[in-house]
Amino acid sequence: MATRLVFVDGLPGSGKSTTAAYVAGLLEQRGVPARLLREREDSHPLNVGGDLHPSGSTTGARMFAAYTIASFMEESLARWSAFVAEASSSGRITILDSYPFQNSLRVLLQMDADPVALADYQSRVEAAVAGLDPVLVYLDSGDAEHAFRAIAAQRGAAWRDYAVAVVTDCPYASSRRLHGMDGAVALLRSYKELLDEFVARCRFPALVLSTGDLRWSDRQAAIREFLRLQPT
Repeated sequence: MATRLVFVDGLPGSGKSTTAAYVAGLLEQRGVPARLLREREDSHPLNVGGDLHPSGSTTGARMFAAYTIASFMEESLARWSAFVAEASSSGRITILDSYPFQNSLRVLLQMDADPVALADYQSRVEAAVAGLDPVLVYLDSGDAEHAFRAIAAQRGAAWRDYAVAVVTDCPYASSRRLHGMDGAVALLRSYKELLDEFVARCRFPALVLSTGDLRWSDRQAAIREFLRLQPT
């Protein structure tokens, strides 16, 4: 597929990191120059606030104190512009774990951005990256509550506590008095509704994989077919 940008996104715990690494590995096996940008890593070109960005196990408390919705969007769009300029001349395919939604749209929702502002922001991001012929692999976890509780039970108390903290330590949750697991579930339900809406109107090719119905081997096969990469 003629693309220089592969997005891999979905709810927390949906398998984004594993899937992004798999895509990068497929390209590497075929000698295709590729760069994998994980959800959180040093000097990430797109994570607003750098080390303050709420990703991985870092909550957004310090970032939410330092940024307004407007300043977050301004820095984010500037980062996208610089990223696109570099990617356009690099000759590599970039695989972005947790973009275009989790590390930006989810954070703006946590900041309590209104739907009109979110839609305008996402439209501007899609316009900015259009020249890279992007594609999206979206991992659809289905019901947000069932998916989150199931992955929390599977990964254990430490992951559950970190995920709840990352999700609920924000203005959206505070203003609605959302706390603990139930609070995280409530926020994630709203986020999942937003995701479904934005994925449905995505401007570029998208592969939607139902994580509850497909074995990992079936997901791999669907990804290879979508990207037109047959087994070596």
